[in-house]
Amino acid sequence: MTDRPASGSDDKKADPVVAEWDAMNEAAPATIQMSVKPVNLNTVTSLDTAKEAWDALKVMFEVRDNAQLFRLMDEPSSLKKGDDENTIKFSSCARMIRDELAMLGNPVDDNTLALRVLSGLPSEYGMLRNVLENKDASWSCLT
Repeated sequence: MTDRPASGSDDKKADPVVAEWDAMNEAAPATIQMSVKPVNLNTVTSLDTAKEAWDALKVMFEVRDNAQLFRLMDEPSSLKKGDDENTIKFSSCARMIRDELAMLGNPVDDNTLALRVLSGLPSEYGMLRNVLENKDASWSCLT
């Protein structure tokens, strides 16, 4: 989205670039309004231009992403394997958290993730956890 190009004339038809921009700007708000969820519709219908609507959505989703980032940053440290959860599902959940954090610009390295996964295993995995935590090697095999 860009601002309206400057025109050297008051007549819209005199400058085809400005006329084309105006036509697209008139159609864009409807496209945006049809694309957002009903809960976000009020945000975009109250604005005059597509650029204003786009900028408002950008700010709104950046705030949501920040809230999601804070929530996700705590999840690896509180990750615990449930009694009825298999190990593959548990490690998949950890990888999914890692991927979401990376998409939000805060990647978690494999060693950190592996240590979090190991610390979330129940006591029945104690021997495996001790061996892996004390092994001097890369953790990429777990992630």
